[in-house]
Amino acid sequence: MQALQNELFEEVTAAVQEFGGFVDKFVGDALLALFGAPRAHEDDPERALRAALAMLERTARLDARWRGRAGVPLTLHLGVNTGPVVAGGFGAGSAKSYSVTGDTVNTAQRLQSLAGAGEVLVGPTTYRLARHAFGFESMGEVALKGKSGQHLVHRLIGPLEAPREARGLEALGLSAPLIGRDAELNRMLDCLERAVGGEAHVVRLIGDAGIGKSRLVRELLARIEDDERFGSVVVRRTACSPLGEQHFGAIGAILRSAYGIAPKDSATATREKLAAGIAELGLSPSEGADLMPSLDHVIGLGAIEAGQCQVEPEQLKRQIHFAVRTLFERRLARTPVLLVVEDLHWSDAASLEALRVLADRLDRNRLMIVLTHRPAFEAGALATSRTSHVAIRLTPLQTPSSHALIDALFGGSPLPQKLCRRIVERAGGNLLFLEEIVRALIENGALVREGSNWRTLVDDRAAEIPFNIQGILLARVDRLPRAARALVQEAAVIGLRFDAALLSTIASDPGRVRSHLELLLDAELIDEEPGSGLEAQYRFTQSLLQEVIYRTCCCSDAWTCTATSGARLKPARRPGSRGSRT
Repeated sequence: MQALQNELFEEVTAAVQEFGGFVDKFVGDALLALFGAPRAHEDDPERALRAALAMLERTARLDARWRGRAGVPLTLHLGVNTGPVVAGGFGAGSAKSYSVTGDTVNTAQRLQSLAGAGEVLVGPTTYRLARHAFGFESMGEVALKGKSGQHLVHRLIGPLEAPREARGLEALGLSAPLIGRDAELNRMLDCLERAVGGEAHVVRLIGDAGIGKSRLVRELLARIEDDERFGSVVVRRTACSPLGEQHFGAIGAILRSAYGIAPKDSATATREKLAAGIAELGLSPSEGADLMPSLDHVIGLGAIEAGQCQVEPEQLKRQIHFAVRTLFERRLARTPVLLVVEDLHWSDAASLEALRVLADRLDRNRLMIVLTHRPAFEAGALATSRTSHVAIRLTPLQTPSSHALIDALFGGSPLPQKLCRRIVERAGGNLLFLEEIVRALIENGALVREGSNWRTLVDDRAAEIPFNIQGILLARVDRLPRAARALVQEAAVIGLRFDAALLSTIASDPGRVRSHLELLLDAELIDEEPGSGLEAQYRFTQSLLQEVIYRTCCCSDAWTCTATSGARLKPARRPGSRGSRT
């Protein structure tokens, strides 16, 4: 039994760590895992659910190996909940360790206790933040042991085959035209016109999370459909995953999209579709056969031919570059191509090099490559000496544009000016933040639709910070070195604006304040106030950023308040018998 339990814990721990989670503790045959603490990601609720499903898969395989010896089935009961927790060092002396506590954790445990064998039950916030990517079954309002009132609970079904768009307000009946980005859009259209004329272009859209890069790409694609100048342009589009990409993952995703290869397609079906796509480009069967082993590697099928396993890595890379370039050359000989790769900061190095080779070798073709990425991304990996490069930095929307956007969203039912000002102030010109604050107001009941109009019931709910915004902001902070992270927390205690002298007075490491301030400036968490003279004055780049960091700063000895998605699980002994959950 000890060997079985240890092997089980190894498997479920691997599932947690695979998706960037942290194993808080083992209690008997139970495990508590955290996503969002001690390190935040933008998609922690989704990571927690993917880890829960991976736990079930790993446990099923473990059960198959142990069934003969254990004599009973091995199953899990899982609960996932999202919310604020108190986190930090708990315990005494050398036994003190990082952990979390609070009602969010207690609720996760109650959900786990309620779950049946092989079930994953989730709380309302987890459901709301992940319903675009996963299927759920509602269990309605449920009484949880030891908690007052009724709680909305959902049972996780699994990932959606076609995930919905996580952002935007269209599902709530709100939409608006592109506002405040006309100059950037016109510049992209001008580059595309040049590319269609035979001058390849690489256009990089640079900006923080939520600033509107994807929105601008969608508008570009919509304009292409309506403009006869671009009627022959073929679009290839993919986005890199925050979970990381496998070797040549981004390039493989482009090929899968181009040839209609679904994730669940078998190896045989994948090769058939790939061969059909190659033939459609006019390559002979022998040419296609020569390219196929390299494309197998890109698609993720591995090196199939016997000789491929003996190829040196550098030679294999050249073969892959040749195969990918050949496919694009044949396509470009027929039609102009617009290649869009979003979230390039999450791409793998092999795909970055392949994109650079494409741009460099196809500079006299009808090709435009649009890349979106965060400011911290090192663009040197894309440097070419032949192809025209255009870098477009998206800055926060100006205040008048933000007000115009809210007016467009609500059409003939304008919001009270006080509430509009509050939303605009807190969003700080970030399109996603503005939309998510509006979404939160609607879901919290502060804004109610009455026919074609909207009525404001409470106008101070804009003070609440949606959990997904917290995740985006905290993820930026958690990438900092530990000492710089401590300094930015100390700065947040002072306020939205602070000066270096006061910060040095309260800092835990005053001797390194200046150097760490440079790190914070480079990370674009703070800006230096103009005209501050010898006594440097600084300001957080966003008021929401300062507030979120302040909420996570020290309230007592190494205790922090943060937001997390937690997964609680326990294995079962004899499913269906009384007292089976251990």
